[in-house]
Amino acid sequence: MHQQDASTVLTDGFAFTECPRWHEGRLWFVDMHLNRVVSVLPDGSGESTVEVPGSPGGIGWLPDGRLLIVLMAERQILRLDDNGLVVHADLSETVATTLNDLAVDTSGRCYVGETGFDPHEYLTTSADIERVSSGTFECPESSRVFLVDPDGEYREVTSGLSFANGIVIDEKSNLLFVAESFGARLSRYDLRPDGGLANRTELFLGFAPDGIAIDQWGCVWVADVFGRAAQRIDRNGALLERTNTEQLCLACTVGGVDGDRLYLCSSPSLDRAECLQRLGSKLESHIVRPPVQWNDIRPT
Repeated sequence: MHQQDASTVLTDGFAFTECPRWHEGRLWFVDMHLNRVVSVLPDGSGESTVEVPGSPGGIGWLPDGRLLIVLMAERQILRLDDNGLVVHADLSETVATTLNDLAVDTSGRCYVGETGFDPHEYLTTSADIERVSSGTFECPESSRVFLVDPDGEYREVTSGLSFANGIVIDEKSNLLFVAESFGARLSRYDLRPDGGLANRTELFLGFAPDGIAIDQWGCVWVADVFGRAAQRIDRNGALLERTNTEQLCLACTVGGVDGDRLYLCSSPSLDRAECLQRLGSKLESHIVRPPVQWNDIRPT
């Protein structure tokens, strides 16, 4: 596995950066603890903010350009229309815990995951974190993923996940990946024409994944929270390289004008009060190149 140099800081001064996305020449991300969606230009300047009435999770865009925002505790997906935020989909009658990350395909269908349980009830010691990273921690496999149609109607498309976190779609290969933080793995699915998921394959990682992204070579980048790095894997789960971050690595995306920039959300702590006090969360960036050990990475 190839080791890349440390990333450089693009912008900082946030409470808890998460869910980065590259969209129409800007880097977008959420500050979960300050209840806002933020976007900046490629050099980190030109900051723009959308305030939301709660803690935001995953974000994405409909084909007509309207922004979608997960409102985690409320179990809703908001939509930013010309006259402000409105409810795009309300999953509160079905989801008892919280919603988490979101991925939107080119037709406007959304895939959104639920956490399934409160992670703070399980992560109480450093030994707990080590067991989570090794995939030996016993916790409920109660997370699900829902498909939300452009009209806001939704249905469950998979279940039995161990804390669904990052979600990413590879429409070129008709694949969808879900990070299972407490399972130390990714689950890979085939995408059916109706939006359903089939043929789940579990890809064991050996660390607790958070946010994930796809690069232009079809590799998956996975935020390794406690390893303070983003790890690059092929579609069958083989580790190719890693890029270190200065702090806990929460999420990542690939973008930039030429599609060769890896953007990483990092934070000094997972404790909300500490994050709000320190405002030490940041966005880091790194150049992405073709994998060192390149081969055909189509799934087997």
